[in-house]
Amino acid sequence: MQSILSQQLAEYILGHNLQKLLIIDSRSFLEYNDGHVTQSINIGCSKLIKRRLISNKITIHELLKGTSEETTQDHCQVVVYDQSTMDTSSLAKDNFMFVILNKLVKSFKDVCFLKGGFSYFSKTFPELCESHSNSTFHKSPRTILSQPCLTSEFESPSHILTFLYLGAQEHALDADFRKANGIDFVLNVSCLCPVPANLDSSTHYMRIPVRDSVQENIIDWLPTAFEFIDKAREANSRVLVHCFAGKSRSATIAIAYIMKHLGLPLDEAYRFVKEKRPTISPNLNFMGQLVQFEKDLTPSPNDFKQESFGHQLMSSGSLTELTANV
Repeated sequence: MQSILSQQLAEYILGHNLQKLLIIDSRSFLEYNDGHVTQSINIGCSKLIKRRLISNKITIHELLKGTSEETTQDHCQVVVYDQSTMDTSSLAKDNFMFVILNKLVKSFKDVCFLKGGFSYFSKTFPELCESHSNSTFHKSPRTILSQPCLTSEFESPSHILTFLYLGAQEHALDADFRKANGIDFVLNVSCLCPVPANLDSSTHYMRIPVRDSVQENIIDWLPTAFEFIDKAREANSRVLVHCFAGKSRSATIAIAYIMKHLGLPLDEAYRFVKEKRPTISPNLNFMGQLVQFEKDLTPSPNDFKQESFGHQLMSSGSLTELTANV
């Protein structure tokens, strides 16, 4: 497998030769969020995605389409990196980067791996690395003026994926914020939150009438929610998923979407969303339904640990975070 040195990749980036360059981070989402090469995309290092790739249930183009805002061209140069691989001949056949590289060479003419991975590149060119741990967004004038209110009652809306925001009722009603951030779709996961003004309620708005209680069924609404979110993604737009405070109901939808869309198990999806929005707190009932959803997404139970993250949380003595009402 052809390799590329950190110096060569840096020259590509600094020379702004990015239109014909696709940089793929093959590490876990947590590692990617901690730090990654600028302009790189992450396709997730999970057992579910690897199994789907190996069994040809998903193509590499489908996987890339779900993570990149831009259309991938077959003639572009592809650079793949992990944490620290120096030589791909040392990789096991079930190694995630090994699987990715073998799929890529069948679809792209020019594929190589970054020698030394992110570890070496970040030490040599730290200025060409970035982190998504602290997500930012463009604040509208109204958002800035109302910041004291948001600080005391609601936190700022959170940018979960390129096309997905998670927030509260306050953010959905802020037309200036939606416009500033390219949000044309709103998914309201509540019974009482009002419909935002200046929004086409017939095509760009959806309400999922669920209360934040231990008796509500939210899992049956997931396919409908996913279809609406994907509608925004396919339109190259953005969607805001919200409930009253953006902590329980809408957070449950976001976690479930990450599990389905990115092929992550519950523990990684939960941590992924919580890193972007630390105050999320799905109630115990919703967490139980996410555990069931994880089982529904897992054809072979032996591929994952028998005791899931959700069960660990539910069986632990510290349930304050999970049972907090929004």
